[in-house]
Amino acid sequence: MNTKELILEEALRQFSQKGFEGTSMSDIAGPLGISKAALYKHFESKQQIFDRIIEESEEKYKDVLEKLSVHYPDNGNDKLNKKDVDVYSGISAKGLCENVLAFVRFSMSDEYSRQVRRMLTISQFQSRELSEMYTGRYVDAMLGYDEKLFEQLIKAGVIKNGDPKALAAMFYAPVIMYMGIWDREPQRAKECEKAIRDHVEQFFLMTSKH
Repeated sequence: MNTKELILEEALRQFSQKGFEGTSMSDIAGPLGISKAALYKHFESKQQIFDRIIEESEEKYKDVLEKLSVHYPDNGNDKLNKKDVDVYSGISAKGLCENVLAFVRFSMSDEYSRQVRRMLTISQFQSRELSEMYTGRYVDAMLGYDEKLFEQLIKAGVIKNGDPKALAAMFYAPVIMYMGIWDREPQRAKECEKAIRDHVEQFFLMTSKH
C-alpha cells in the first residue's frame, strides 16, 4: 500500500469516528507518522481526501449494484435501464430476497463501505452540505430508483396497481431500519437478516400479481 492509499485509509478511519468537520489534517497525519506538510504533497486539502473517499465508495457500490441489475440513472429524470425492468419483471420472491440480502450483506460486511456510511451518518449533523449528501445517497437515490422501478412494473402488469412512491417507501424503509439496528448492534445480525428476508417475502406476496 503506497502513501496515498495509507492516507485515504487513515482519513476514512478518522472521519468514521469524528465526522468530516471533527477531523483535522493533523489527526490524519499523526497516526501515519508524517507531517502535515508531507500530507499536503499528496492531497491539496481535507476536502480533496473526502471527495476521493466518496468516489471510491461509489465505484464499489456501482460494481455490486451492477451484479444485481440495479443501475441508477445518471440524471434523476432519466428512464430506468430496460435490463433492470426485465430482470425484476421475472424475479421470484426468493430471487428478490437474495438480491436485497446480497446488497445488505455487502453494505454490512465490507469494512470500507461500513466506514463510509458511519462517516456520513456522523457528518450529516455537521453541515448542511453533508446532510444533503447523506439524504441523497441513502434515501433519495434508493427511493427514487424503487419508485421508477415500481412504476414500470405496474405498467407491465407485474405488480398490483398502487402509488409507486408509497410502494418504494414501504419496500425500502424497513430494510434501512434493520440495517441501522445491525450497524448499532452487530450481535443482532442474524435477527436483522431474517427480518429483512421476511419483509421482502411479504412485500412480494402483497404486491405480486402472480
